[in-house]
Amino acid sequence: MQKEINLCGLHTFLTHFHAILAFIEFYREQKGEDVILRKKSAMLILAGSLLTGNVAYASFGDGLVGGVIGGVVGSVITNAAYRNGHRRHRTKRRHKKRYVAPVMTSEKKLQKALTALGFYHGKIDGEVNSYETRSAIKAMNTAYEIGDTASLSPRAKDALIYLGDLFAFDRVLISKDNSKRSKGKKIQTALKIHGFYHTKIDGAVGRGTRKSIAEYKAAKGLSYGNRLDFEEEYQLISSAKAINDRNIEGTVASLKGNQAQNNSAAGSNSGAVILQPAN
Repeated sequence: MQKEINLCGLHTFLTHFHAILAFIEFYREQKGEDVILRKKSAMLILAGSLLTGNVAYASFGDGLVGGVIGGVVGSVITNAAYRNGHRRHRTKRRHKKRYVAPVMTSEKKLQKALTALGFYHGKIDGEVNSYETRSAIKAMNTAYEIGDTASLSPRAKDALIYLGDLFAFDRVLISKDNSKRSKGKKIQTALKIHGFYHTKIDGAVGRGTRKSIAEYKAAKGLSYGNRLDFEEEYQLISSAKAINDRNIEGTVASLKGNQAQNNSAAGSNSGAVILQPAN
């Protein structure tokens, strides 16, 4: 009778043992390895309770077998948890791709200037010899009574590139975006127009921008410090907008005058940049 009880208890225990293994495998497939860590303590307690309940009446030999099997159960669970932690340690981190702003070349600035003047409506791609860009230059020359060609003198080219920068400044200063980054760009642009900021306009108000603010405030006789209150910020941006508007008007007037002089000089194209048709 004792032998039958022992064998019955051992059989029951082995049945539970296989059930535990099946349970572990199921969760590993359905919910991933991470669930093993969360279930580790519960598994150990369950295995211990099953071992105690089913081999309480076992003989010394059967008890020894049950102890070995119980140790195997604990080892299976512990090893699964270890492998899970080891794999998780080797998991590669995904890095977010940083936005890289497109490079603004002289050719693109020229196209932007023609766009702002209302003569170019194509893509800003730097292809100054494209049909669209040549047509825009010709339209500008005709509107300003410069001539009926698609050519630009070096001075006119420089003026258009400069206008591209001025119009870019204007778009920043009149932006209705009230985000922190947009506000930073407005301050940096205004400081650049006033001549106190000489690095990249990125909207990040850091040490360099703070230094420029302090220099601007000292030059204008404002309160000491490297920060702007709302009134000082308004005066900085509004005065920069007025300066930029005058620069745009003066450059457009200069562009008209330079082109007219170049076209009337000896009736030749000496020194002019002739844009060839695109292939």
